[in-house]
Amino acid sequence: MIYITVKQPPKYHQLTLEELLFDTYRGNYEFRNTSNTRTYERESVSSLFGRGVDAWSLIQDLQKFNSDIEGLRQVERSSLYKTFRIPKKSGGLRTINAPEPELMKALRDLKVIFEDKFHILYHTSAFAYIKGRCTIDALKRHQSNESKWFAKLDLHDFFGSTTLDFVMKMFGMVYPFSEIMIYPAGEKALRDALELAFLNGGLPQGTPISPLITNIMMIPIDHKLSNGFRDFDRQRFIYTRYADDFIISSRYDFDIHKIEKFVQDILAEFNAPFSLNEKKTRYGSSAGSNWNLGVMLNKDNEITIGHKKKRQFKAMLHNYIVDKRNGIQWSKEDLYAVQGLYSYYAMVEKGTIDAMIGHINEKMSVNVMKMIKDDLQQ
Repeated sequence: MIYITVKQPPKYHQLTLEELLFDTYRGNYEFRNTSNTRTYERESVSSLFGRGVDAWSLIQDLQKFNSDIEGLRQVERSSLYKTFRIPKKSGGLRTINAPEPELMKALRDLKVIFEDKFHILYHTSAFAYIKGRCTIDALKRHQSNESKWFAKLDLHDFFGSTTLDFVMKMFGMVYPFSEIMIYPAGEKALRDALELAFLNGGLPQGTPISPLITNIMMIPIDHKLSNGFRDFDRQRFIYTRYADDFIISSRYDFDIHKIEKFVQDILAEFNAPFSLNEKKTRYGSSAGSNWNLGVMLNKDNEITIGHKKKRQFKAMLHNYIVDKRNGIQWSKEDLYAVQGLYSYYAMVEKGTIDAMIGHINEKMSVNVMKMIKDDLQQ
């Protein structure tokens, strides 16, 4: 099977494959959502669209890339990374492998090739590391369904257990990679290019291309899961994926073990090298503490950052104002952190956050966000 992902067609106009992939359409058509996509599963490209890409041109792009980075292949791969660990929210430490500048540039160049030459898009259920999509957009899918019951599933060692052979197999099912892999030269060029993105047999976390690779390779799995959950066990489910986190929800109570079994069966169908981390499986309703991807979809079907975070943010702003009046200057790092929190919290609950800031401004006779902006410009 070949999986072809295109932009969600606009209203009132039937676009061709060329228009959808390469933005060659003309006219002011109303798109439903420019970040949404639609994935088709077909035996061949011609059975749906009748016209493909210039495979040899894409192969040549990859061959040139491989020629340009040949020197990097002669260097011990581990020496091209800085390795460090950061705390996980769930506890423990996450290993980050950050490429050295020369490798970083090469991986960014390969990412540009995939985005600008291959015009790759991702399944509409995927939300991590994709322009125009974020955690809030993922939760909105479940919100629009008025879901009340939620399952959160986690993949064990998602990046580290992803092998080059598995990526090649999955890319071979995804258009337009499927078209260049028809040719031995195309398969070799793609394998050689992708090999540069691997470290110790797996995908390192901390590179600019690892997320892109996983989102492409997951298109067939996302498609199978999304379609399968639309009418599963006699009810409608919503499926979203944020990297290695799966969220499956429904308006009604459901058997979490059936959900786990279905996901495991789909992963096994594709011989995925990773598996569910059953210890992290979580199930509950919106009547409880329903946190997903750092925010909550509460019993009133509202997406919120939660009372605790709002209290902490309010206290942070109050302390800043008091310190400034006492001649204590906050560092720019702290001020950028406050600005970042405001941007994120306002994205989730703009009305509530702006009302909170308005109350602080009135009570303390200030414009706190302007104060922070002015301090950052000094």
